[in-house]
Amino acid sequence: METEFLFWKDQIVVVLLQESYTTLTVSHVTFAPVEASTLNMILNGGRLENVPILPSGFSILPDGPKRNGGSTGSLVTMAFQILDTASSATYIPPDSVATIFKLVTETAECIKASMFNPLNLGT
Repeated sequence: METEFLFWKDQIVVVLLQESYTTLTVSHVTFAPVEASTLNMILNGGRLENVPILPSGFSILPDGPKRNGGSTGSLVTMAFQILDTASSATYIPPDSVATIFKLVTETAECIKASMFNPLNLGT
């Protein structure tokens, strides 16, 4: 199988591999960013041994039992694996902290927006 990706000069294209699972009580989303050039190499018979796959994800669970037919809200748990060569066991540079903060904040905002989107209510 041959797969082609279009690249702009000096641009890294990232593809998200994603798996999701939903039941009446929980929803899980797990994803892993992979550079498109790496994915292309794998799809064309390349070796997987040296490909770093760092899965991240989130789960949404109910916040306790429903009372009087209403909802009590939801609990969201997020987990990220991030490769940061600038950090050490004793020091995280301010730029890395800002990037991590932005990632967590934007992910939480996207989850919240999707939960309150009227198109997701199934009406």
